[in-house]
Amino acid sequence: MKKDKAHLTELFIENAIIQGEAALTGNYKKGNNASDTLYKIVNVIKEDKEFAKAILDILMVNPEPNVKIWACGIAMDINYKSNEAEKILTEISNQTELGILSFNAEMSLKVQKGKE
Repeated sequence: MKKDKAHLTELFIENAIIQGEAALTGNYKKGNNASDTLYKIVNVIKEDKEFAKAILDILMVNPEPNVKIWACGIAMDINYKSNEAEKILTEISNQTELGILSFNAEMSLKVQKGKE
């Protein structure tokens, strides 16, 4: 996967939205494919912390909850804006109208807190 900020940001957003919608509708095959792509993008992003920061600054303010969930997990993994990421995940986890996505935010936060 090519290390292109604009392309990876767009691909990340697209696949996080697909994965989130698939989780809500139960289309796990589609969701798994999107997750696989997201993990590949995450690996490229994490190779360079400065590159990751530039992308995360965009992703963490995206209006889509699942984009934020994935981005905040990465941010906390690399210890970047961890307090902000924790706050975002907490806010999403309290939005019960988001269904499984609020649960995913809660679980992501628990996993990150367990690493400390």
